[in-house]
Amino acid sequence: MTGADLVVSELQLRGVPFIATLCGHGLDRLDLACHGSGMRLVDVRNEQAAGYIAEATGRLSRSVGVCAVSSGVAHVNALTGVCNAFFDGAPMLLITGSGPTRTTGLGHFQDLDQVALAAPICKYAEVITIPERIPQYLNEAFREALSGTPGPVHLTIPQDILSAEIDEADIALIPDSSSTGPSLSSGDSSSLDRFVSWLRNSSRPLLIAGSGVFYSNGESALVEFAEKFAIPVVVPIWDRGSIPQPIDQFMGVIGAATGGPSLIQDADLIIAAGSNCDYRVGYLQPPAIQKDAKVVSIHADPKQLALGFGAHLAICGDPGSVLRQATSNAEDVQPKSEWLNLARERREAFRDKCLSARKAGAGLHALDIIEAVKCVLTEETIVIMDGGNIGQWCHHVLCDRYPGHWLTCGISGVVGYGIPAAMAARLLFPDRPIILISGDGALTFTIAELEAAARQGLGFAIALADDQAWGITLTGHEQAFGQGITAELGPIDYANMATSFGANGIRIENPGEILPALKTGLRANVPTLIHVPVIRGNPKDAQ
Repeated sequence: MTGADLVVSELQLRGVPFIATLCGHGLDRLDLACHGSGMRLVDVRNEQAAGYIAEATGRLSRSVGVCAVSSGVAHVNALTGVCNAFFDGAPMLLITGSGPTRTTGLGHFQDLDQVALAAPICKYAEVITIPERIPQYLNEAFREALSGTPGPVHLTIPQDILSAEIDEADIALIPDSSSTGPSLSSGDSSSLDRFVSWLRNSSRPLLIAGSGVFYSNGESALVEFAEKFAIPVVVPIWDRGSIPQPIDQFMGVIGAATGGPSLIQDADLIIAAGSNCDYRVGYLQPPAIQKDAKVVSIHADPKQLALGFGAHLAICGDPGSVLRQATSNAEDVQPKSEWLNLARERREAFRDKCLSARKAGAGLHALDIIEAVKCVLTEETIVIMDGGNIGQWCHHVLCDRYPGHWLTCGISGVVGYGIPAAMAARLLFPDRPIILISGDGALTFTIAELEAAARQGLGFAIALADDQAWGITLTGHEQAFGQGITAELGPIDYANMATSFGANGIRIENPGEILPALKTGLRANVPTLIHVPVIRGNPKDAQ
């Protein structure tokens, strides 16, 4: 058994179904071991895409997505996906090859301290120097990736470690390595009692449901809590959604660049469940919230509870369990129906303003895309949103629900991850419909991955909103400076480009063509790019 064989065996033991990769000599032995063991290798044309596939896998599956790249610049390219996972709290592992240990520091090919580069954005980063301890390193990495707030981890594995012959009797033994996973815990009883007391006395509570709810499998607990007490629920823009079906209590996203219904400003009790107290919620400080509003923060990771300005009540426990406890302990709490009705009125008024942005006869609009997408949505549809402007439209208009299998860029606000994320979705869910809604600027970051997806039979539909601009930046520049600065883009024949990559390409001329094109794309076994030239503008224009 070689070191590479042992790496692959340990990954398979932990249920890793595939590795996203771009070949290179630093990976030769690992590639051979994967080929011999049946581990699927999903190859890409840029290591950035491999990183995105791994982090999207982590976000969609709640398990560790894995990518492997060669060394040096390949490592740097892959760190884009690692950075996204760091911001978003997504479990993933980046494996990077390197030159042999005996010439490290002497200037071998791409001699670079890869661990030092990865460490600031990883929960764990190490170089393996003893092949027999490979199980130990992987066990540590997986546990770190899934514990507390999930996140990325990294292992550099030199060529001589991958090629080393190992006596199986010398391999480090790791008990129960296949059971690695997040631990769930409830809040303490005194904190729960205080929380319920505040809820009882509140007239305008607001629940901010962050990614921590999703990663604690807390969707059902969240919905039950919100419905029982008639509490409005918002999700910080770009956090993981935990609203699996439309409910009256869901008010959409908070912290969008294009605004939202006025809710947090009037709440007297703010329940931050698995969410960060960052700029998207005004740091939970006046004037974003009332001076006398109480803040309850619920998080499984004590480190997150200690960040920012703190809360009046911090409950250390996974949000799903804590919300379930609160629901059980608050039988005498009356529903906040009057406040919920007011919140719903504000939500509908805001959405009506967004919808009024489309002017008759002005040309194809982003709303035409979203209305067509709504016609094909099922409970199983995976929706991926990539791009600033089109993302804002989606959040305000499409989201009457926000299930965990809808992906946005994540807290980093990155654009360009969409095609690799759609590839990850197809790899994880071979039979589910997948729609990528993208802006033109975002799509071109990783457009060449259409070839990799088509060649490997990874089909999905792409609804492309093309306004020939970095739309949300252009709007901001025009408002601030009277003109766009480096924010306009030139025309591209996207449909023919897609065809040249082995995918399908369809250009749309009128709104009625979008829905049939989506239905065609959802049936194809290669990507189908639906090019929709749209007029410029975003939801803020109508406010």
